[in-house]
Amino acid sequence: MRMEPGDTRTMLQKSPNGSGSGMLVGNGEETLTIDLNTLSVASQEFSEIAHQNAIDFLSFGKLLEAIPVPTLLIDRTHEIKCANAAFIRITLNSFDPSRAKVTSMFPDPDEANQAVLILEKVFMERKPIVREKVLRLYDGRIWARMHFRTVKIGRERYVLLQIENRSAHKQLFAIQKYKKLMKTFPVGIVEFAVEAPLRCSIPVGPLLRAIGNARVVDGNNLFANLYGHSEINELTGLRLADLFPCTGKRRRLYKNWIQRGFSIRSFETHEKTALGSVSYFENTLLGNVSGQHLLGFWWLRRDISEKKRTEEEVLKGQKLESLGILAGGIAHDFNNFLTGVLGNISQAQKYLSPDHKAFSRLEAARNASIRAKELTRQLLTFSKGGLPIKKAASIGPLLRDSVTFALRGSKVAGEFVIPENLWPVDMDEGQIGRALHNLVINAEQAMPRGGRLFVQAANVKLKGAARLPVTNERCVKISIRDTGLGIPPDILPKIFDPYFTTKEKGTGLGLSTAYSIIRKHDGFITAKSDVGIGTTFTIYLPVSSRFPETKTPPKPSTLIGRGRVLLMDDQDLIRDLANELLTDLGYEVCAVKDGAEAVTVYREAQQAGKHFEVVVMDLTVPGGMGGQEAILKLRQIDPHVRAIASSGYSNDPIMADYHKYGFVGVLPKPYTLDELAEALKVVTQSQEIVGR
Repeated sequence: MRMEPGDTRTMLQKSPNGSGSGMLVGNGEETLTIDLNTLSVASQEFSEIAHQNAIDFLSFGKLLEAIPVPTLLIDRTHEIKCANAAFIRITLNSFDPSRAKVTSMFPDPDEANQAVLILEKVFMERKPIVREKVLRLYDGRIWARMHFRTVKIGRERYVLLQIENRSAHKQLFAIQKYKKLMKTFPVGIVEFAVEAPLRCSIPVGPLLRAIGNARVVDGNNLFANLYGHSEINELTGLRLADLFPCTGKRRRLYKNWIQRGFSIRSFETHEKTALGSVSYFENTLLGNVSGQHLLGFWWLRRDISEKKRTEEEVLKGQKLESLGILAGGIAHDFNNFLTGVLGNISQAQKYLSPDHKAFSRLEAARNASIRAKELTRQLLTFSKGGLPIKKAASIGPLLRDSVTFALRGSKVAGEFVIPENLWPVDMDEGQIGRALHNLVINAEQAMPRGGRLFVQAANVKLKGAARLPVTNERCVKISIRDTGLGIPPDILPKIFDPYFTTKEKGTGLGLSTAYSIIRKHDGFITAKSDVGIGTTFTIYLPVSSRFPETKTPPKPSTLIGRGRVLLMDDQDLIRDLANELLTDLGYEVCAVKDGAEAVTVYREAQQAGKHFEVVVMDLTVPGGMGGQEAILKLRQIDPHVRAIASSGYSNDPIMADYHKYGFVGVLPKPYTLDELAEALKVVTQSQEIVGR
């Protein structure tokens, strides 16, 4: 069969010698080898004479030179028989193809071994293979799509390797993906470009100037939002120096970044907003370096103001907890001694007439002890377990009374907006009153020449972004606003720190105490201030799930009592004093030093038919049985036992939730004679009403 001009059928079918693109191998599998012998004259005589040289390699080389795709012809020994100019170019003219092995193309031994394995696979199976990967050729690096297939020249087979450079396509695809990611990434991103590529090895000075003059070329809208703009286009063309001036600490930061070769650098900044408040940002710088040249850089920016505020709240809590451990330990012992002091003063006054010279001195000592008692209770507010003893009530009357009392005799006038229908909140009236008193005193001191204090309360429902760290979205909001000197912005974040004060005679505990009390009521307190205008404290207290406790036990008309009282306390001073006080009031008293002795005495009294109307037990007994363990044993003896828990250290939830632990009342130390007598009177009266 003679091939007519333009007829390619013999290339697609069998060649005269039985080979071709549709050749069958021994197992009957069809191969895809291109038989270049079909390009020669199809005659047996020519084939026998020409043999392998039927196609001149020089002629084939010229054909490969005309192909713009980098191409290699590789023989069975992996030697490169031909490499066209396009291939030489992608190796940056550094490759000499004369009698070179394929492995010489690859500086990495692992990549060279992979190329050999692919070649062997193609020679054995005689089928095309396509591989796509990053290819390192001497100093060059490209993203290559490599096409391997066998060709036949004469009686020999070769592998034709064509390398398709996909670097530009991949780069475009990567840029598109980067653009898409940048637009949707939840962090502000901006891209800066320098005026002209600069070698990273030049001195710091020119690089620093180039960075300052770099301009915004792209970014996402989230970055623009951080600067009060809606779209990044509004920032395009601005210099870095316009957004982040190269001065002070930031200049040193840029220099350090340059010296580190523009590697990733993260840091935090705090900046004043247009409204004067301070915002905190987390920043990351990343250089766009190619071939040791700086092309530009990216700046990632995230507002972490809320995170910072949360961290500060945690730190405040840790400080208060540390203070609480110290305060609670001191207050426990101090309150025991103070109980003895107050009791003895009261007893001494009983033996003197009011006009006696010593009576007024004792009264002064008693008042000083009561002020010391308030100080210890203020310290106990910080203690880890100093929980408030709460009841549900409207805060309106307490708010008005506390503010009015604190302003009495001052030059400050109070103005109130307190509705009658305030929702009830769970509160310890004593602690909340102390917190309000401290806030008012702070406001009064900020107005030395007088002024006005605006006090408002309202029912609010927190939603969405307005949610605060409170346990209920329904809250009572209290605002206390003064017209005083105001607090500078650099001091405002520290005002709730323990012992921080700007006053010469201040203790630094007033606002800290208020903060701790509100937090222990599951509430939240904030401060906002403008220098020269005034300060506003805002309190949020969660609404109670219970109805207000309007029924209160009737106050006794007299402190005189009757019945048997069992008193347990580890302090000899308190036992002796309480014994004398209660005996004078008409009670029959039995005083013991610990819970084990109290259980024994109570059991013996029950067996003798002489029960105790009331048991007063100290919760903390070092080295012995305390009130919490003792009440469990007493309830086994008598399920109707009526016990009062007493403690000078509120590190136990019993004082806040005494009913849960089997007590009928609490008596915090230090206590006065009147407080002790009233606590006993309330219990014995309610016992008479209910009956045993």
